[in-house]
Amino acid sequence: MKQEIIRKALVLLGVNSGSLERSGTKTTKAENLCEEFAGNSIEETFLVAKWPFALKLISGINGHPNNFTLLDNVNDCMKVAVISPSNLEWYIEAEKFYFKGKRLDAVFYYSREILQHLIDNDRNYIQQVPESFRLLCSLSLVGQVGFALYSDSLFVESFRKQYLLKLDEVRRIYSVDYNLVNSGEL
Repeated sequence: MKQEIIRKALVLLGVNSGSLERSGTKTTKAENLCEEFAGNSIEETFLVAKWPFALKLISGINGHPNNFTLLDNVNDCMKVAVISPSNLEWYIEAEKFYFKGKRLDAVFYYSREILQHLIDNDRNYIQQVPESFRLLCSLSLVGQVGFALYSDSLFVESFRKQYLLKLDEVRRIYSVDYNLVNSGEL
């Protein structure tokens, strides 16, 4: 998937990448830059929308009303997407999730493990990734390397606008409608 994202970014940049085959040490500046920043673009895109493939769900956990409870089976939490009840105190430390309250009904969180599978090109995970994720990654990548290649802020800004429009569309499509009646009990 990473090479596909790089190829799309190179096309958007107007660079003829061919098959990205490297012969010796001769690679173009665009390919080098895209290769360098592709992982960043994938991670950024992974965290900006509630992609179904990116989220893990933990539900129905009893806790302590006065102390923080560690979720033992969560050790890859990058960021919380949705939590219920929403008035729980919680925090993330070293990718572990802690909450304070009588009960955690549910938490959807972005998983570092899933992200690593995508970066490592694990086919079992990549087949779940929609085309809109790949395009958004490519637009992000163009935004990161475009100025270094062309020194043209208007050129880069046009891709940034495309990125923001696509991001808005994606966020509307991939929203998690997980609205539980909040009892307010801690």
